[in-house]
Amino acid sequence: MAETELDSFPVELLGDRYQIGHNALYHRLGKLGIKPFKVDRRAYVTQGQLQQLDQLHEHLSQGGTINGFLGRADENHAEETGLNGGLVPMGEVQVSLAHLVTSVAEAVAGAVVTSMRSTAGVVADAVVARLSELRKDSDPLEYLRTLEEAHTKGWVLSTSELAYLLRLSPRTITEYGQTFEDSGFLFRRTGKKRGELAWVVDKAGRPAGEPPIREEYQPHDPDTGYPQF
Repeated sequence: MAETELDSFPVELLGDRYQIGHNALYHRLGKLGIKPFKVDRRAYVTQGQLQQLDQLHEHLSQGGTINGFLGRADENHAEETGLNGGLVPMGEVQVSLAHLVTSVAEAVAGAVVTSMRSTAGVVADAVVARLSELRKDSDPLEYLRTLEEAHTKGWVLSTSELAYLLRLSPRTITEYGQTFEDSGFLFRRTGKKRGELAWVVDKAGRPAGEPPIREEYQPHDPDTGYPQF
C-alpha cells in the first residue's frame, strides 16, 4: 500500500486539484485515454498520467482546448519518433539545422550590437566627464571672448557649438525659438550647419559681422579739462 501511494495519486482528489466537477474530470480522463486502476476499492492514476493531467489543465487554463492539447501532443510524439527512429527526411533535417544556425547567428549579432551600444554609452560618458574637467581648468570668461569673435567676424555656430559655449544642452537651445539672449549677446537662427540648426551672434544695435564702434581719441585742454576742437 505504501508503494502504491508513492507511485500514484488518488482519483478522488483530482477534482479538488483542478477545481472541476466529477463529469469534467472523467471527460478529461477519457480524452487522454487514462484508465484509473483500483487498489482496495480506491481508484488511482500513475505519476505519468498525473503529469499528463497537469499539463492539460495548464493548457486549458491558458485558454486552450482539449483537442488542441491532443494535437500538440501528437506533433511532439511525431517529432520524437522521427528523430529517434530516423524517419525524418534529410531535407527537413537540413532545413532545421539551417534554421538553428540562423537563430544562433541572430542571437550572437544581437548580443554584439547590445555590447557595442553599451560601449558607446561608456565612451560618451567619459568624453562628457573629460570636457567637464577641462572646463573647470579653463578661463571662465573664454566663452565670452569666443562669442565676441563670432560676432565681429560673422561666424555661424551650430547648435552643439553654441550649447558648448553657453554650457546648455542642445535641446534647451532649440527650445528657445528663433531668437534668444544670453550673456549680453543676441542669438538668431539662420539656416543649418552640419545638419544642425545654425545661429549668428548679434548685439543690441549692432548686426553680426560689423566691427565694434571705436571712439576716436579727443585731446583735452590741460587747463580747462574740456575737449580741444
